[in-house]
Amino acid sequence: MALTTLQSIDAEIKQLEAQKKLVEKRDSEVPKAIEVLQRYARVLTPAQRRKLAKIFGSELGAETANVSARAARARKIGRVAPKYRLPTGETWTGRGRTPVAFAAWEKGAEGKAWRKANEGARFPAIDGTPVKAPASTATTKASRGAAKKTGKKAAQKATRPAKKAAGQ
Repeated sequence: MALTTLQSIDAEIKQLEAQKKLVEKRDSEVPKAIEVLQRYARVLTPAQRRKLAKIFGSELGAETANVSARAARARKIGRVAPKYRLPTGETWTGRGRTPVAFAAWEKGAEGKAWRKANEGARFPAIDGTPVKAPASTATTKASRGAAKKTGKKAAQKATRPAKKAAGQ
């Protein structure tokens, strides 16, 4: 009995030594893995970064944490309070494409009458005060282009008589 026990203990010692070698090899590869993760931290999603931070703790480095914090701030948008309310109760923040209900109201008789009464405003505001409609970029660009052309034509007309007089 003592002999079998001694043999089983020797076998267990050999098995544990083999496991120790595997653990030492794995532990030597961890710093390399952390270095690779730090290098590619920018392409990881914030959720992936959080999981890695839980696994590695602070070993992942401050760079990864900073990238994660910046990404979280940049993506945190939140809801925007509505800016416009129609008499029907429909609301709109004023961002993005005009909702169908607002476009229909604007083209309808009620919308046209409201716009005449509130010149320069496009839709009724939530608090009741009319909100000035921003100048559309197409209109602004067209007016700038017209002003430039007018200015060039005026300058050309002003220099023509001087050129003719100099030539004669």
